[in-house]
Amino acid sequence: MRSRMFKLRFLFLSPVIGASVCSAALPAVNQLGFCPKAQKLAVIPGNDASPLEIREMNSGKNVLTVQAPLVYEWQASGEEVQAFDFSKLDKPGTYQLVRNGDILGAPVQISERPYEDVAKAALKWFYFQRSSTALDAKYAGKWARAAGHPDTHVLVYGENRTISAPKGWYDAGDYGKYIVNSGITVSTLLDFYENYTDYANNLVWDIPREMPNLPLILEEVRWNLDWMLDMQDQDGSVFHKLTTLRFSSTVMPEGDKADRYAIGKGIAAALDFAGTLAQASVIYKKFDAAYADKLLKAAERAYAWAKKNPKNLFSQPADVNTGSYQPSDENGKDEFRFAAAELYRATQAKKYLDELKANPVNGNGPWWGDMNFLAVYRMASDAKLFGKDLHEKAKKILLDEAESLLKAVDSAGYYLAMHPWNWTWGSNSAVANNGIILLHAYKVTGNVKYLNAAQQSLDYLLGKNPLQISYVTGFGHRFPQHPHHRPSEADNIDEPVPGMLVGGPHLGKQDIGKEAWKCEDYAKADKPALAYLDAHCSYATNEVAINWNAPFAYLAAALQAIYLK
Repeated sequence: MRSRMFKLRFLFLSPVIGASVCSAALPAVNQLGFCPKAQKLAVIPGNDASPLEIREMNSGKNVLTVQAPLVYEWQASGEEVQAFDFSKLDKPGTYQLVRNGDILGAPVQISERPYEDVAKAALKWFYFQRSSTALDAKYAGKWARAAGHPDTHVLVYGENRTISAPKGWYDAGDYGKYIVNSGITVSTLLDFYENYTDYANNLVWDIPREMPNLPLILEEVRWNLDWMLDMQDQDGSVFHKLTTLRFSSTVMPEGDKADRYAIGKGIAAALDFAGTLAQASVIYKKFDAAYADKLLKAAERAYAWAKKNPKNLFSQPADVNTGSYQPSDENGKDEFRFAAAELYRATQAKKYLDELKANPVNGNGPWWGDMNFLAVYRMASDAKLFGKDLHEKAKKILLDEAESLLKAVDSAGYYLAMHPWNWTWGSNSAVANNGIILLHAYKVTGNVKYLNAAQQSLDYLLGKNPLQISYVTGFGHRFPQHPHHRPSEADNIDEPVPGMLVGGPHLGKQDIGKEAWKCEDYAKADKPALAYLDAHCSYATNEVAINWNAPFAYLAAALQAIYLK
């Protein structure tokens, strides 16, 4: 029995029959549907004791009746809700949810590949984020655009020289390119590729092909790896970011004419670079040995520089206002773990293993500011390479965190694996990354409880949430129309670029200034799961970012791959 934060009530069947549809509470449910074998939940606000009927849409036949479950109160939204589990229904088809004679919400789909299109769109979005190239209508459709930011003549901030660093992905709603955020983004995509290789090799979406020998996802990732390579200086150090001095106005890429700078250095950029490129070298070696060797040598040079300069920390210059991506720990221990784990796998040099033994992993979860858990994943998955002791310690950390997330599921009205501290800027990426932790736990144990919890993470992002919105543009019955994303704001096209995961709700409200705010509901929201605004100006809740899309793509594609087996 789920044990925390519930209210057990005496519920009575309503004597009212055939209540109007508009008066019935609508269910929050994954708006793209479910795979036949997946856990399936519909969350309905309120405390009605009436059962839920699942009817086949075409025939109107009732195929399953689910009795009213316990009522739970969820602190994140302040709601009383009931979660109806209809997992017994595993026949593909279209179904309606019916309660007290009312049809509740849109039909629910059960199909073999409900998440494939959204996974491909989330991956294709990286093409839409490409810098230094035009997007052809053949591939970009109505979102085609001219080339912007060639970045072949980039000023080095504070020095009288330039570098050339074209390609790469625009980081978020702005036109900057950042090594730290690129690192966790690329690593996440490569981790998906390694864990679900057969499925990833067969995923196809429409982008220009220049390297047909590469799987599509590896060709897209290489666009950013090539840029990262150009951000390394001659001494092995790595520039922290490539941006203008200030964020641009709301213009298309070709309209941003301000000077671009390679700004700052520090161990965070060097080590994120080292770990990511070492990881990539292992994967690309099969397809292009020379390129893989180039990646590995660059990674080793960056690591060596960081070891010689452990106190060299990036500091945002006073006249620069673009994203800082400055880790809060200020000691680089998590970045050293990540880089050492990947370099040891790539080289099997003892010095990297010694580093891991001297700087052990901990339970800090993954985000751009903490790369620790990426090392946990690597060591928990390979006992032979890392040895029994390091492997078992990493596996314990992984499973301890997965169990902690299950406790959060147990206390959540929406069955969401979310810690209280995850409700911050980019909360939706925390949902996705928590789902990935659970998938890794499932992979090393085979225990379906972790798989089910990961499914609930995806369900939340695709509609099973208090706002009953799919947080991915272009997918679901209701999705964001006005993301904080300069191309989507400036292109004069009503629909935003599809496949973008927006940042999501939280109580930070960093986008509210002294002036009267345009949305009273958002301004007054006092529950983290409700504080969201679908408006271009809400950069705190409605921006998009590569490090948010990567874990979402991983989660959606991995679940699809697992259920197809």
